[in-house]
Parts: sequence; structure tokens; C-alpha cells
Amino acid sequence: MEWEVRVDRQGRLVIPAPVRRMLGLSGGGKLLLRVRDGRVELIPVDRGLEERVSEWVRTALMTRSEPLTEEVSESWKWVSREYAERKLGLR
Repeated sequence: MEWEVRVDRQGRLVIPAPVRRMLGLSGGGKLLLRVRDGRVELIPVDRGLEERVSEWVRTALMTRSEPLTEEVSESWKWVSREYAERKLGLR
């Protein structure tokens, strides 16, 4: 499918309604604009993805954990701080 659209003086264009419906775009929706080989690609941004990433960031920031603060059993020595320091030549 192809549609011819005009670009106005401010660089704006109108995405035809059938295309917006097909892609699930509405007012305030976001698109990724990519220029590749002299062509312009418009790619819908998944709003759900943004929300999921934001939730993950909030959860990660609320987690209060310190790396390498727990002692590990001998069977896990290859992931212990002491083992890592020896392998790196720090001990």
C-alpha cells in the first residue's frame, strides 16, 4: 500500500487515517523516525514497552542490594569475591 502525503513549511505531514487505524496510532502516539539509505521510516513505538521499562526502573531503584556482600559456600568458590580477586591478580 502506498499513500502520497505533503510536507508543510514546518516539516509536518499528516499520516492518513487508514494507516493510523492499521497501526493503532492515536493523538499523542509516538513514532520512531529512522533515515536509512535516503528513505524515511516511521516505526510505531509500543507504549506498553515504555510503561514496562519505567516499572522495571522503579523496581530496580527501590531494590536495596549490595553486590558481593554475602559469603558463598565453598562449592560456589568460582563466583566468590576472593576467587575473582585471585583470578584478577588482586590477591
